Amino acid sequence: MKKLRTLLFMALGALAMVGCNKEPQKEPTPTPEPTPAIQSFEITVDAVTKKTVTYSVTPELLDKDYVAVVTTAESLAGLEDEAVVEHVYDEIKAAAASAGLTFAEKMSAIAAKGASQGVVVDGLAVNTEYAVVVFGVDPANDWESTTFPELKEFKTAAVEAVSCTFDVAATVEQNNVSLAVTPSDNNIKWHLLIVTKAMYDTYTDAEGDYKWTKDVFYQAYAESEINEYLGAGYTEDQVIEALFFQGPQTLKAEGLNAATEYVYLVAGFDMNEGLYVVTEVTDGSFVTEEPASSGLTFDISVTDIEQMRAAILITPSDLTEKFCWMVQPYDGTSSAEEVMNEIVAANKMWFDMGFMTYTGVQDYTGGPDSPYKFKLDTPDTEYCVIAFGYAGGVTSEPVMVTFRTLPGNDPADCTFTYEVTEESTYKLTFHVTPSDPSVYYYGDVCVDGTYDEAARIAEVEAGIESMVAMQQMFDPSATVTSVVSMYYWNGPNYMDAKELAPDTSYTLFLYALDAKTGKVAAAHSYPAFAKTKPVGTTVPEIEIVGYYSGDEEAGAVFGQPAVTAGKCIAVIKYNVDPSATALYAGILEGNGMDATEYPDDYIHSYLNGYWDEVSMAQPYSFYVLNWAVEQTAFAYALDANGGEGALARSLVLPTAEQKGNIEDLKSLVEELNSATRTTVSTMSVEAMPAAASKPVVTVREKTTAENAVAVPSAASSFTRSIKAGHLMQLDHVPAIWTI
Repeated sequence: MKKLRTLLFMALGALAMVGCNKEPQKEPTPTPEPTPAIQSFEITVDAVTKKTVTYSVTPELLDKDYVAVVTTAESLAGLEDEAVVEHVYDEIKAAAASAGLTFAEKMSAIAAKGASQGVVVDGLAVNTEYAVVVFGVDPANDWESTTFPELKEFKTAAVEAVSCTFDVAATVEQNNVSLAVTPSDNNIKWHLLIVTKAMYDTYTDAEGDYKWTKDVFYQAYAESEINEYLGAGYTEDQVIEALFFQGPQTLKAEGLNAATEYVYLVAGFDMNEGLYVVTEVTDGSFVTEEPASSGLTFDISVTDIEQMRAAILITPSDLTEKFCWMVQPYDGTSSAEEVMNEIVAANKMWFDMGFMTYTGVQDYTGGPDSPYKFKLDTPDTEYCVIAFGYAGGVTSEPVMVTFRTLPGNDPADCTFTYEVTEESTYKLTFHVTPSDPSVYYYGDVCVDGTYDEAARIAEVEAGIESMVAMQQMFDPSATVTSVVSMYYWNGPNYMDAKELAPDTSYTLFLYALDAKTGKVAAAHSYPAFAKTKPVGTTVPEIEIVGYYSGDEEAGAVFGQPAVTAGKCIAVIKYNVDPSATALYAGILEGNGMDATEYPDDYIHSYLNGYWDEVSMAQPYSFYVLNWAVEQTAFAYALDANGGEGALARSLVLPTAEQKGNIEDLKSLVEELNSATRTTVSTMSVEAMPAAASKPVVTVREKTTAENAVAVPSAASSFTRSIKAGHLMQLDHVPAIWTI
C-alpha cells in the first residue's frame, strides 16, 4: 500500500534506530585483541532512495557489541566525538522512556555483534543529508561506549521532476463549479484543490506575514487536507481514492460561497516511495455567480408573548430549501433588508460553513411537536423574527415580524428564597428561587462578619461595565442588556460555592440587577445561611501497586488494545479506615504544577465534578497514562459525619525501570472480577491545564436544558473513561470531489 508519509517540506525526527543482523560472519584467524578504543568499523552505504537507506557494517572485532543509528547530519554539525555519542544516547533514552522501556532494554534491542548486512532504515526525508553513526558499547558496564564514533554520510535522493502540464476548464453555475482537468500525461496521479482567493492571497502576498510561494502553499494545503481525512478516520487507501485522480476527469464542487473568487491548483504526484509532488503546480481562478433567486417565502407567527418567552412558528414555502432565521432585539427603524445584511455580514463565515442554516418548519411554540417556547432575554423589549433563503449567499427576500415582550416588574421588588442542598467541607450547594423569573441576578458567599455591601455592589457593577467594554471590542452591537443576559442568571437555579474554609459559617448575598443599566437594583443578604463541615477524621493511604506495559497487556485484560498501546497502565490501591463512609480519587498530569503547592480546598475545586467514587470493598483505580510523565494521584474519604478528610497525595511517575510483570496485572484483575462478578475497567486521563493562579470563589448554575449557559470548567479536558473504537471527529473535513 502507498504510505501517505510526507510531502516535500515535511520535517522528520532526527534519529532512526534499527536492530542489526546479529548473525556473525565466520571469524578470521584470531589476532591479538587491540584496545577497545581503537576498534574500527567498515561502514558502507549500499543504496539510497528518497526515503530509505540501506547500509552495512563490518566491525574489526566480530564478538564485540556496537550500535548503529541514522541521524541527520545537521544534528551532528560541530560536535566532537564525545558529544556525538552523548547526542545518540540522549535520543535513545528519550525513545525508550516514551515507549516504556529502560535504556538497557532499548540498547539490547538495537545493539549488534558481527557484520550487519543490508540494514534498511525507512522514513527519511527527501533530499536531506544524513549520517550512519557506529560505535562500540559494553552491555556489562551500563552500555557505555567503548570506541570513538565513526560516521558515514549520505544524502537521500531528490524528487525527479516529471514533465506534465494540466489544462483546466472551469464551468460555473451559480455557486457550483465543474472543473474539467486534462493532464498531458495520463499515467500521472494528480490532486486538485480550490481555496478562496482571499485565503490564497493571505499566504502568498509578498508583503504579508507568510510570503509563501505558490508551490509551498499548495504543498501545505494539500498536506492539511490529507491529514484532516486521516484524522477523521479515513484509511490511506480511502484518502487516495477520494483525493487523487488519473487521466482526464471532470470534478464538481457544490455549495461554494456565492459571488466569490476562487483559486484552483493542481499538480502531479509520485506515489512509488511516499507521496511527492513531481510536476509544476498549475493554477487558475474562477468567480461564482450571485445565488439564484428562489422565490422562497415564509409564514412567521409570534403568539402567546410573555415577559421572556414567545411562541414562534416559521413555515417556509419550500421545506427542502436552506434558510437562516434569527430572533434579536429590534431598533425600531431598520428595514428587513438592512437587518438581513447586518446578520449576513456578522455571520457569513458560519453560514458558508453550513452552520446556522435550516430546512423545514421551525416550531418553538411549546406544543406537542416543540420542546418549548422560544426564550428571550428581557421583558419590555422590541424584538424581530427574520428569515431569508441562504445557499452560499442570500437567495430570497427577507421576511420580518416584530413584537414586544410584556413589561417587566421593577427589579428592585425582586426577592429571593433559597434551599441549602449540600454542606461539605469545602463547598456549599444551594438552590435559589427569585420571586420574579424575569429579573437577572448575581450571587456569592462570604465568611460571616466580613460582608461589606457597598464594596460588593461596586465590585459587581464595575465587573459588568468591564464585560460590556470587552464584549463591544468583538461585537460593537453588544449592549448592557445582552451582556447581562449572557453572563448572569434568571429564574430558579442551582449554585455552588467552592474553595471554602472548613467548619465555617457563611453569608449568602443575592443582587437583583437592572438589565438595562447594569446596576444593582436590590441587595439581599442572608447571614449564617450555611456552614461547611469540619475536616474529616479519616485519611486514605495511596499505594502504587505497579506500572504495567499497555503493549504487553495488548487487550488481554481490558479488551481495548488500541487505547492501551504504547501507554502505561498504572494500578493504585487505597488503604482506608473502616470508619470511612465513601472514597473518592482523581489524578492530574504535572504540566509544571507542583501538587504540594496548592491547598486541599483548591484541589477539591479544581477536580470538582471529576472525582471518581471508588468502591470501598475493592479500592483500586486503573489509569492509562503516558510513560515518563509526572502525575499526582489524589484521594480523600468521608468520615461518619460526611466530613471530607485531608487529601492524600502521591507522585505517579511511570518509568520502565519500575515496570511490573503483566501476569501480576492479569491475576489482580481476574481476582477482582471474580469477587464482584463485574468487569474492572480502565480510566484514561488527559492532561488538565494547571491554573496560573488561585481563582476566586465562584457561584455557578447547574444548567437546565432550556436555560443552559456554558461555563467552561477548569478541568474541561479531563477524560474519565476510555471507549474502544472511539474516534474524535473533526469539525470540518474538506468536501470530497464528485466526478
